[in-house]
Amino acid sequence: MSVYNTVRALERGLDILRIVNEFDGIKVQEIVDRTGLSRPTVFRFLESLESLGYVAKSPSTGQWRPTMDCNLLSAGFAEKSWIGQIAVPKMERLGGEILWPLDLVTNDGDAMRVRETTHRTSPFSFDHGMVGRRIPILHTASGRVYLAFCTDEEREILFDMLRKSRKPEHALIHNQTMINRILAKTRERGFGFRNQGYRNHTQSISVPIFVQDRVLAALTVICLNSALSFDDMVRKFEVRLREAAAAIGAGISTGGSEPLSLKRPLPQPGQFEREECGAPAHGSV
Repeated sequence: MSVYNTVRALERGLDILRIVNEFDGIKVQEIVDRTGLSRPTVFRFLESLESLGYVAKSPSTGQWRPTMDCNLLSAGFAEKSWIGQIAVPKMERLGGEILWPLDLVTNDGDAMRVRETTHRTSPFSFDHGMVGRRIPILHTASGRVYLAFCTDEEREILFDMLRKSRKPEHALIHNQTMINRILAKTRERGFGFRNQGYRNHTQSISVPIFVQDRVLAALTVICLNSALSFDDMVRKFEVRLREAAAAIGAGISTGGSEPLSLKRPLPQPGQFEREECGAPAHGSV
């Protein structure tokens, strides 16, 4: 037993930092529920940790995430710490310039998942509450660009999962000729695209975010068909989208540690079978 009394404030601060590090985004009330501390106390600790550079608040969801400075405390920092510290600032900067909403999307087995978005700050936003939503992998620009540029091994595992699925949004997997044509066109262009079929009133293009030559995520811009043509959208936004994606990838690569996302095991068949994909009528990317 220590001969010194513990510093209660330090214990509480470290408890809160541990909770934030444990989750891929957590709100103040959830921390209150887990710690039993009052909201003002939790806010005070979070603000202190933020001033020290260990946590950051998502502008779109109000959730708190660990920053990459947590890597200075431990070799294993939360898997998505790069989102708030690296991706979000670059998304907000680009979103402020082009005005149309941007989504940051990662693979989630037989679907894609929206991790962050600028819908909250975009004057042209038409979808809200997208963060955390699972969206179809075969019918979205982000899903197509991920499938086009992921490894052959991962793609085949994902295809096998989709072939065994009975979900309507996975039916296209049985038309292998069409799938091959879409992915070949995606590789040729260097970006995923969606300009017909799913979500007919919108269109999107999505570029891969590479880290150590492996696709980690996709950055997507979404526009209304009535506002500009698909060709105009590509002409206006493709290069800037690529530059932002490259900057995010470079920021992750030089952030002091390899993100755990690159080390995650490949998805296993049946792993996501019980979780329903977000309804196609509500996705945007």
